[in-house]
Amino acid sequence: MNKIKIPIIAALFSSTALTITPNPSFSQEVEEDIIIVTANRRPQPLSQIGSSVSVISGDDMERNQQSFILDALETVPGLDISQNGSFGGTATVSIRGTGSNNTVLLVDGIQLNDATSPGGAFDFSILDTYNIERVEILRGPQSVLYGSDATGGVINVITKTGGDGLGGKIFVEGGSFNTQRGGATIHGGDDRFGFNLSASGINTDGISAADENDGNTEKDGLRSYTVSGKLTGKLSESFNIVAISTYTDSLGHYDNSFPTLSDGSGVHTTDTDQYFGAIRGNLNLLDGRFMNTLSAEYSEVNRTLISDFDPYLAQGRRTNFDYLGVFDLDDDWTLTGGLQHEKVKSLGATDTSFDISSVFGEIGFTGLDGLTLTGGGRYDDHETFGGATTFRVTGSYEFKDTGTRLIANVGEGFKAPSISQLTFSCLTCDGIDEDLKPERSIGYEFGVRQSLMEDRIAVGVTYFYIKVDDKITYISFSDGYTNLESTESKGVEITLDADVTDNLRASGSYTYTDAKDRMTNDQLIREPKNTFSASITWTPVDRLSATVNVVHNGRELDIDGISFNPSWTRVDIHASYELMEDLSVYGRVDNLFNKEYQHIPGYGTPDRSYFAGLRKTF
Repeated sequence: MNKIKIPIIAALFSSTALTITPNPSFSQEVEEDIIIVTANRRPQPLSQIGSSVSVISGDDMERNQQSFILDALETVPGLDISQNGSFGGTATVSIRGTGSNNTVLLVDGIQLNDATSPGGAFDFSILDTYNIERVEILRGPQSVLYGSDATGGVINVITKTGGDGLGGKIFVEGGSFNTQRGGATIHGGDDRFGFNLSASGINTDGISAADENDGNTEKDGLRSYTVSGKLTGKLSESFNIVAISTYTDSLGHYDNSFPTLSDGSGVHTTDTDQYFGAIRGNLNLLDGRFMNTLSAEYSEVNRTLISDFDPYLAQGRRTNFDYLGVFDLDDDWTLTGGLQHEKVKSLGATDTSFDISSVFGEIGFTGLDGLTLTGGGRYDDHETFGGATTFRVTGSYEFKDTGTRLIANVGEGFKAPSISQLTFSCLTCDGIDEDLKPERSIGYEFGVRQSLMEDRIAVGVTYFYIKVDDKITYISFSDGYTNLESTESKGVEITLDADVTDNLRASGSYTYTDAKDRMTNDQLIREPKNTFSASITWTPVDRLSATVNVVHNGRELDIDGISFNPSWTRVDIHASYELMEDLSVYGRVDNLFNKEYQHIPGYGTPDRSYFAGLRKTF
């Protein structure tokens, strides 16, 4: 604890002095009446959640002119972004120092972790923000409700739903690097039927994925588009169905992290098709006290890599059948339980699949004013590794007279090795690495949220700790993967949100993360100790809004375990003006001070760039 005392004091002092400690999403985090669905797999007000949750609304992402979900996640405490280049370069998210392979990505509850990637991580590089209702980010081990891969946390992207008459939206945008982006949505329905149909896309010449300062002058462009639909139908007063479908097609170029050659070798192309969909039936019994949901979910990734060698085709498929029941036993007790069967399949150098069958349950208590408690467990039966049991306990207490809320929780995680990790040492045979073991983790946190000055200011401080046994790590091409005996990640997240005046708002977050190998005391690779972001928004008149955003990433140990990627700070500005009630014009400058920086050594990021667009609703 002594090692983190100085950064905490420094962060508290700087945030108090500047009134701008980052995280535009924290304004939602302190609204106690906001409903959260990810934390306990049932709708609950934030005041009853005993875990760290951040919420980013679709309106926030639109206001901040963020093209990709990745841009929005950069402002969330406890999250670290890695991307090999820009404009389609593979991008992953690590939560609280646990690594990108331990983050579950859901879209409308459908898990999209990639069965073809080395550790099962999802590539966030082309996940568009258009037509998003909100994003909920749940930090800490969550295997009890979300199974394997959720040992770091869960990100749930919730798309918009139709209803309430006919309407829609359209936008067009252009700017640096010959970038064009646009999208359109139409939605409608009534209290029995609703629909939402959306299409969006981007086309850009991009920049060199391998850093231009290393002599790379070619452009690595991106062309990507997404079409999606959501249908809702109320077949009776107690039964309704939801059908969801999304298709994304992208073509991007990327380099190795060294200078490409004049003959074009070293330049690679990735052609990716991704499809996911689900159909759900919801049956409410006993006057709404017993909610039952039966889901069938499917996701598929087809990726063709074209390089100096023969084209390589990778296909990943994930099928999930899920039953969830939520039963209000009385006004004070709620029982949540479910069954799940998941099949993950990878088709590439080896054709391999795994099945996991699970049962889970959780009981919640809200019988004392201001107090909420939950406790639950899960049993997973993995086809290869047998049975695994995990548990989680959470608590939240709100002092309504003082505006103080306390949270605390402890939970376990279980993560089976991915298909790629198990088959890496046997790419041309049907065998698996029998020495590789699943990861097991345990984590806890406790925090306080305090509202001040009649709710004009809100401050949060959370301490977290996560220990992972048998952490899976890559050694080399010849040695493949192995287990580290034990790693740990501990630190502090500090958030601040302030209504400085009626037309001036500031917010932010600071995270200190000490992630290391417990046996050697070495820092874990690509896990910065210090990160922060800040945002200040000025609205001089109702129709005009301007924002300055600051993002800082501390230095990180590189993959060689010796060198460090230097720290960097980027400043962006953006503004929008409402020409009339349903028509707005907007513009932004990214990397205002033309900062040279890298997410990953050898891979470039954009210089100062300019974008502008129009947005029309009807």
